[in-house]
Amino acid sequence: MLTKDYLMRMIDTLVKALAKLVFSKDAKDYKTALSELNNVTKEFFGLDLNFVDNISDEQLINLIGKNELLLPGNCYVFGVLFYEEAEIFKLQNNMERAISLYERSLSLFVEGLKSSPTIIELDHLNKINLLTSKLKEFEITIDTEENLFFYYEFSGTYAEAENIIYNLIEYDDNYTEKGIRFCERLLEKPDEDLIKGNLPREEVEESISTLKEKLKLKNSHF
Repeated sequence: MLTKDYLMRMIDTLVKALAKLVFSKDAKDYKTALSELNNVTKEFFGLDLNFVDNISDEQLINLIGKNELLLPGNCYVFGVLFYEEAEIFKLQNNMERAISLYERSLSLFVEGLKSSPTIIELDHLNKINLLTSKLKEFEITIDTEENLFFYYEFSGTYAEAENIIYNLIEYDDNYTEKGIRFCERLLEKPDEDLIKGNLPREEVEESISTLKEKLKLKNSHF
């Protein structure tokens, strides 16, 4: 579990730092806004923002995950920082860079939830929901689709998760087995949870039947 004192210090420092960032963004001083973001990255992790922007998510997680207890919180911070950086580039009409950073933001948020299903603060899921709504507007990578799938299942948004898994199957039918396992997990849940997730039991049963038939046809070709 994350230590309460560490979380409180982390959130307090982050909130204060982002207040300065918002002021610079509102003034359209994007250079200063990025500089403030760089200061936060250095204060939390001793890393330069330009360095972070040029390494992979896997490399970044290895750097910030040496202490497993702190990994969820560290991922949360980078999820927020990448989101804020994306917003700065969006304001400058650099949408290619903004989309890439939105995707990295989701990747770090999801990694944090995978390492520990701890909600860092009350607005944590709201931040991710805002991010996912933005990503729906754009063409995204397969890795991001997989991250969305994880998050939708994690948050109980089962109909959205089902839509994602079918998108993935269209891309690569090897995802069919993952879709079947997803449906099998859903069948273990109470009816009220499935209804709340907009995917009632009969639809789950229909999906699992469809996917098993698809898998059977796929295997028959070998």
